[in-house]
Amino acid sequence: MRNSLAMLGNYFITGVRAVLRHKTHLALNLLGLTTGLASALLILLYASYELGFDKMHPNAANTYRLEQFFNPVNQRFPISSPAIKDLLHNYDDRIRLTRINMGAPELRLAGSAQTMTLQYPYSVEENISEFFHIETLAGDLATTLAQPNQIALSEQEAKRLFGTTRALGQQLQLGEQVFVVSAIFQWPAQSHFQAGSLRRMEDEVKSRGLAMNSVYSYLYLPADIDQYAMLTRLTSLLNEQTYGGQNIAELQLRALTDIHLYSNLAYEVKVNGSASTVAICLFLAALLILIAAINFINMSTARAGMRAKEVGVRKALGASRSQLFVQFMLESLLIAACAGLLAAVLVELLLPQFNLLVNRPLALDYLGSFGLILLGSVLSVGLLAGIYPAVFISAFDAKKVLSGDFQRGNTAIWLRKSLLVLQGAITIGLLVGTVVLQQQLHLLQNQPTGYDRQARLLVNGIKNEQLFWAGNQSLQQSLQQLSGVAAASMLDIQFTDTISQVGQIQVPGQPDMPMISEIGAGFNLVQAAGLTLLAGRDFSETYQTDWYQTQADRATAAVIITESLAQRAGYATPQDAVGQQWSKPGQTTTLQLTVVGVVADVQIGSALKQQEPLMFICGRSAMEYGNLILNLTPATAAATRDQVQQLVSERLQRQDLNISWLDDDYTVLYQNQQRQGKVIAIFAALAIALTCVGLFGLAAFSAEQRSREVAMRKVLGAGRFSLVNLLASEYIRLMAISAVLAIPATFWALDSWLAEFSVRISQNPIWYLLAAAATFAICWCTVATLAWQVAGRKPAMVLRQQ
Repeated sequence: MRNSLAMLGNYFITGVRAVLRHKTHLALNLLGLTTGLASALLILLYASYELGFDKMHPNAANTYRLEQFFNPVNQRFPISSPAIKDLLHNYDDRIRLTRINMGAPELRLAGSAQTMTLQYPYSVEENISEFFHIETLAGDLATTLAQPNQIALSEQEAKRLFGTTRALGQQLQLGEQVFVVSAIFQWPAQSHFQAGSLRRMEDEVKSRGLAMNSVYSYLYLPADIDQYAMLTRLTSLLNEQTYGGQNIAELQLRALTDIHLYSNLAYEVKVNGSASTVAICLFLAALLILIAAINFINMSTARAGMRAKEVGVRKALGASRSQLFVQFMLESLLIAACAGLLAAVLVELLLPQFNLLVNRPLALDYLGSFGLILLGSVLSVGLLAGIYPAVFISAFDAKKVLSGDFQRGNTAIWLRKSLLVLQGAITIGLLVGTVVLQQQLHLLQNQPTGYDRQARLLVNGIKNEQLFWAGNQSLQQSLQQLSGVAAASMLDIQFTDTISQVGQIQVPGQPDMPMISEIGAGFNLVQAAGLTLLAGRDFSETYQTDWYQTQADRATAAVIITESLAQRAGYATPQDAVGQQWSKPGQTTTLQLTVVGVVADVQIGSALKQQEPLMFICGRSAMEYGNLILNLTPATAAATRDQVQQLVSERLQRQDLNISWLDDDYTVLYQNQQRQGKVIAIFAALAIALTCVGLFGLAAFSAEQRSREVAMRKVLGAGRFSLVNLLASEYIRLMAISAVLAIPATFWALDSWLAEFSVRISQNPIWYLLAAAATFAICWCTVATLAWQVAGRKPAMVLRQQ
């Protein structure tokens, strides 16, 4: 044991001396490995955080969210009916279920006439703690959820409402009821949704029928249950009991731990992550570590000749190949460990900015996940980078080395060239991938939407009884009179969200019309939203009959339809649809619809979804909340926004209005793609920089080895520029091979990725040619810089030293 420790100590001392003997080689290795490790550590830290969402909850592995796919709108939604509980328990009474309903009445604090809105308010069932990990900081959460008129607040919500987390016993009024704060809790940050307040679910919500989809349902399923059979049976019952046997809805399950990365649906509580972003990040981390390891291998094998005599002497003194292998592996691990320490320091410095980039609260825990990632990365790089040089160098023949007949052979040379070709191919692929991703993102963000986003102001979350259900449109009229407001209207959806209403319409001569998406709207919609009017007119106060009106057995309203709906209804031109009378059957009354206008198709939500036919109904909405939309004069938009906020706050007695610019809301739709673009651009640049570091080290050694040849050519009359091209030509040929390999592989990979989008760019061959040219230029400039210095030496001095 003592001899083994002494031997390891000797190996360590020898390794330190060998490493310090070649300071330039050490500096290049540390620079490459530190940069690669630090970048990979940041990426892996982000990926680890994303992959850890919702895993802290009890029984997370067997918990699912019940979702529905609605065929008429070709969309999947994360909400379901409270009445699903009875169907589930009748199917298998071992299934456990908790239901969560989002929303709350308007809030008034004691002594204030102003109304507010709770942030992320939920009414829940008492068993929610069996499904979600909720840390109770004060009070009793179980008691709060078991009794009416009690409410639990999160730390953040308590501070927002009362200025302190010590809010137990405080009262607040929701609608007509007074609630007492009886618990303070903390919801996990790594959860696919967040909660600001929890209260007992009302009996009225629990008793809603199957047709009312208003809750998030989470199921705990026994391991032996046949999920496919269960969903098939329940879907059949749901369609029979709710939709008269039509194939309208399909029940589906989503694993709790998959929601954050794989679910980007309408009605998600917050914007989730992206599995593709995590996959790209892991791929980039692997590339960065691979490039750093390639640099180490190339420089180690290139300088193997300098260690040949040392190996020969040690073998002559009795050292075995395995002992030499251990020594060189220890040297590799020693350099990797030093690079790891430097990388940890670099990560500490860069983490705050990286957190802003990925919008995550990443933290370093050296005794936790980060420590394991750091240790694993250092060992991986040390072993990956050191194993071939250790095998290669320890295999030198002592007799040939000491006799001066040593030849390094072609194996190491071909390995270095192959690895350099691989680096070049990676560089070309990353350059093209960065350009394609940015072009695709630009296309998505600038895709025609059918509405104008510039200077459009939204006032969100207003109760519909103050908009569509009011006896007059006084609020809209008051806003219209403000200077700087070109037009004001209302919608019961957000253009950047989704459509929640569909209905059957009857069109003369078209008996097979499918269900059509419906949007409630107000007067001046076309002008306020910037829709493209193709035929007819806008909703107008001049025609009061446009507004939804009810009579004994019938109701009337004007509608504006999109161009695709006009085509589906069988009209040859948009003008042919204007003035047509349609009907919408209801349970008690029939709604008579008059088409007054046709607009260009409108994109609801992101361009990842297909545009669909839809119609705007004037003055009618079945939604609980609506939004104001205003067209402002761009030159005075900021000042007008303040006037709008003041007017609406006074009129509605609200002090926490949710006001946003439509253009900003649209940008948020693509934040995952934007994050992908930024991450890929930054780390692609780092990967290219690492390639340059490796190329610099390899070229420096090659140029030094060929300095005698350069000197002789210079004596014979060769010019300095021709000598530079001579030394660089070998690397340019290798980059040409890289281009041949990279272009088809990159094209196939990017084409597969682009196939996921409904709107996509076409790959341009110019991008590949420019990427290859850029790689050639980077390679030539790196090598030429060193070659120029070597070619500038005096031949006599070089030949005298050789």
